[in-house]
Amino acid sequence: MGKRSDQKTETCQETRVRRNYKDTVFCMLYRDKSELLELYNAVNDTYYTDPEELEVTTLENAVYLSMKNDVSCVVYLRLNLYEHQSTVNPNMPLRDLFYVAKQYEKMVQKEHLDLYSSKGIWIPSPRFVVFYNGTEEQPERKILRLSESFYHRTDEVNLELVVLQLNINPGYNGELLGKCCSLYDYMQYVDRI
Repeated sequence: MGKRSDQKTETCQETRVRRNYKDTVFCMLYRDKSELLELYNAVNDTYYTDPEELEVTTLENAVYLSMKNDVSCVVYLRLNLYEHQSTVNPNMPLRDLFYVAKQYEKMVQKEHLDLYSSKGIWIPSPRFVVFYNGTEEQPERKILRLSESFYHRTDEVNLELVVLQLNINPGYNGELLGKCCSLYDYMQYVDRI
């Protein structure tokens, strides 16, 4: 009697669909340095060829505000944080602020840099991109700003973080998808699921 209910539970667990399958596939796909470099080149309109010049900096299982980012890397002194979203999320600039702060903290610790020194510390320039493929209608490109979340908005902004949201649904950003086969294939896969 006990075995039968155990088998039924196992079957139900096996057939349950993962709610975040898009995110999981995106992260798995761009874990590969060659694919990640292709994505970087497509987004930045560059033509780098050596994946070994790319340093993967993704925050894996970080216990930092219970969050981890999807994909990040440093390529030629540029820190790129790529996120996948299947829902519209106006909080991406704030989330990216947490991610980039943690990334810079890790870099300073790794290099044993002195934040209290009279010499300035050089850090990679950040770039934040969200790849959107949800069902809510969105423009091809959209800029999200951290300052849009501030209670008091003034002409003087003392802290800003800008995120580029790229719609990768069918019919959007064809030039980008044409430059990055893996992103195009990912878009096709998600569209069919």
